[in-house]
Amino acid sequence: MMFVAIVLGTASALLVLPGPPVRAGERASIPPPPQEVQLQLEAVSLSAIEQVHVEQGRIILREVPEPELKGRTFEAVGTLTGSLDDILEILSDYRRYHEFMPRVERTVVTDESVTVAVVEEHLKLPLGVHKRYRLRYSVRRAPEGFRIDWAKVAWPEVPLSQSIADTSGFWQVTHFGEGRLLAVYHVYTDPGRVPLGMKGLALSISKREIPRVLEKVRARHAEIFGPRIKDKGKRGGPE
Repeated sequence: MMFVAIVLGTASALLVLPGPPVRAGERASIPPPPQEVQLQLEAVSLSAIEQVHVEQGRIILREVPEPELKGRTFEAVGTLTGSLDDILEILSDYRRYHEFMPRVERTVVTDESVTVAVVEEHLKLPLGVHKRYRLRYSVRRAPEGFRIDWAKVAWPEVPLSQSIADTSGFWQVTHFGEGRLLAVYHVYTDPGRVPLGMKGLALSISKREIPRVLEKVRARHAEIFGPRIKDKGKRGGPE
């Protein structure tokens, strides 16, 4: 499966076409086990100005209209350095999310296989609010990239007042030129009933956090793999 970049003059948009896009209605459902499906990476369309910003290393944030859903969907798009294996190692290290993911206090992995994990996430939000919910993560790989989908699953012991109504989303990371990767962090959130009519504030806070997640992944990569790369350079590369 190859990427196709379509560039139309100076007012061009970059359209990365790894395969047919997944419809929004399908995205919210829990994906079937990865070994039973063929990986389909979503098309990533960048306007001319977005393309310039991404090339410069900036992270763009945009809302994805889904009027049929009660919550709101946002995505951050930006570049990462490192290999696909490096980034996949970071993003699938669910037990250490509290070390670098914003608002995550702790996680508990309750079930895990090579490609699927069920993770209990405990969040500390502004104004002293604590939330917890259970997510099912599914990892799928292809030569040109990988995708990690997640969806909220039942946690009967936790009342809705201590959780959120719904959340789902995905990471998609693909090659993007020499030595870089293009990352898409796509999140749907429905906080449900929020006291004192503060649902708008809750969604606004969630929106602001989304670009920070990409920034944290960049920093995490530098923290883990940066010393290894520097040491390798001092020694003149691998022996």
